[in-house]
Amino acid sequence: MRAALREERISATLRIKDEAIFVTFKNDADAEAGAPIVRKQSVPVDVNAIGGGGKTLVIEKLSDTRFKVTVSEANIRFISDRTIEQSIQVLRRRIDPTGTTEMTLAKEGSERILLQVPGAKDVDELKARIAETANLTFHEVVFADQLVLQLCVEDDQCPIGKVAFPQKEGGGYLMVVDREIVSGSDLKSTSEGLRQQDNTPVVNTVYSSRGARKYCDFTVKHVGDRVAVVLDGIIITAPVIQEAICGGRGQISGGFTMEEARELSMLLNAGALPAKLNIAEERTVGPELGADSIQAGKIASMIGLGGVFIFMWITYGLRFGTFANIALATNIVLIGGALSLLGATLTLPGIAGIILTIGMAVDANVLIFERIREESRNGRGPINAIDTGYRLSLAPILDANITTLIAALTLYFVGSGPIRGFAVTLSI
Repeated sequence: MRAALREERISATLRIKDEAIFVTFKNDADAEAGAPIVRKQSVPVDVNAIGGGGKTLVIEKLSDTRFKVTVSEANIRFISDRTIEQSIQVLRRRIDPTGTTEMTLAKEGSERILLQVPGAKDVDELKARIAETANLTFHEVVFADQLVLQLCVEDDQCPIGKVAFPQKEGGGYLMVVDREIVSGSDLKSTSEGLRQQDNTPVVNTVYSSRGARKYCDFTVKHVGDRVAVVLDGIIITAPVIQEAICGGRGQISGGFTMEEARELSMLLNAGALPAKLNIAEERTVGPELGADSIQAGKIASMIGLGGVFIFMWITYGLRFGTFANIALATNIVLIGGALSLLGATLTLPGIAGIILTIGMAVDANVLIFERIREESRNGRGPINAIDTGYRLSLAPILDANITTLIAALTLYFVGSGPIRGFAVTLSI
């Protein structure tokens, strides 16, 4: 608003008080020319909504030369709802990037988020991930003498367009240009690694095409200057630009341990939270409430597995039935190993996926054995019948498993929470 008035050379004083902006024009002529500019700052809240969803600002005329500007209730609701939705998406990527913990994450009321994580082992780590904003920005470092820096830090009297941030290493503050060069939104991906020169942990960054172009343009013009890497208001490193960086890749160092580099990489990949979250209520619930359901699921799985074993022995005899049952048991062990490797939490939907997998594995064995029987009845010898049976059964078995895998992948990428857990066990 101030910039728009200055552009038209209109003299006005803007003062913030009681969550409102008071605009006072110098004279009636400035007020007449400036009032339309002030009203123009109020735009539709949501351009995609019918009617725009209301206006962003409420503008009241207090006198001929004085106006009061406040944020509308519709705009506050829109920003609040959008912030919560964005926070839910970021938290889901942070806490459950693989979709195997089967957590519950949903909006509760107008300004709360409900998060339930079954089987959480490290609650403190979980709370740290929630509290970390992970707002990453790169700024140009500017020289400032001690007096100017002190006034900026202690009295918030910084030069126009400048700001001071504390340093993680060595203490003290550095003054930087307030406008960032690039931010976390300009990163395409990150990963932890080791710097080749001294094997210290770093975070490797890959910039988006837009971010790579902006960073390249800056480093070309500022070789020999320092650039500050700021994470949540703290400078973690401020290296000197030795040469232009135009490859779209970089490294962030800051005295990390390998675990800290891995955690920072995960947070940056998940994205920054649009606002800081505070934990309003925390409860740790034991497994007693769901123990009966889990136990019933286990019993159903064991009964189903036992019934399948007996069926295979009765239908195909001791020799072939045993082979089929060994293959089935191996399949279940492999599923358990894969779930353990992924750090998955096994809940009722996951157990249902395992039971369905057992049925599919038996279905494959039935196809193979019935084909072998058919070839034997057609006069083929035992070896020839087995070879032909396996070869001719491969195509329908692959068709069945590929279509099931497509369905499971669809559930994984479209669904969330327990649906993803079911999809993971079904895919394995």
